[in-house]
Amino acid sequence: MKLDTIELNKKNNIAIIKLNRPKLLNAVNEQLVWDFQKATEDVKDDIDIKVVILTGSGRGFSAGADLSERKASWEGSKDALIRGYKPFFENIINMPKPVIGSIAGPAAGIGAAIAMSCDLRVMSEDSYILSVFSNIALVPDGGLSWYLPKYMGFSKAYEHAIEAKKITAKDCLKYGIANKVVPLEELESKTIDWAEKLAKRSSQSLNHTKRLMRESLHLSYWETFHNEAEIQNELTVSSQNREAVKAFFEKREPNFD
Repeated sequence: MKLDTIELNKKNNIAIIKLNRPKLLNAVNEQLVWDFQKATEDVKDDIDIKVVILTGSGRGFSAGADLSERKASWEGSKDALIRGYKPFFENIINMPKPVIGSIAGPAAGIGAAIAMSCDLRVMSEDSYILSVFSNIALVPDGGLSWYLPKYMGFSKAYEHAIEAKKITAKDCLKYGIANKVVPLEELESKTIDWAEKLAKRSSQSLNHTKRLMRESLHLSYWETFHNEAEIQNELTVSSQNREAVKAFFEKREPNFD
């Protein structure tokens, strides 16, 4: 697969998708949108991939949309968001495997939305989330208006959005946006270590838990309860469940390969 603005590497059941426009802090242009669609679709459908890492090359995760781009095919912002951005957000959110955002430096604008769409986040101590849109008289997009209030509450999310205030890595950890905050020089190794540990766990447990928890955000308690019952009924007769129970009694690590 030829990708001009993204690096895609696969090893040991882990895929690393790296936004690769470092000279522009991985600002998102139209080509990156199409490449990102292809990369996320590829790893979503690859049954050998158990965990995905999403990161940026160079000094930052992504500075947001490339405002210097002059020749794009979009017929307005709605077209860009629905035809361009939405498919890769759907791939990240709906893929049956965890996606870890590995974030250094800025994750701003649409870059913040991409970071927030990941299931898990490891952030470097110098990194931050920034809804920068109000600086150019726009509103948050890419779902950022949904994500930030879920984590921060309405008032704090609104404050940070309308004043374009950085949410530091320390504050991201406090609000539950970041799962881990590490020194910049350890970001890559710590993220890969976590991904490798997750890749050894039951893929069906990882996948169905992601689905149940994602869906729970717009379902009632009892709807989620019954969805759990249906899935659990299937998994308790699965080969992975049998292996895990056997490993428990034999006091060893289960082998899910």
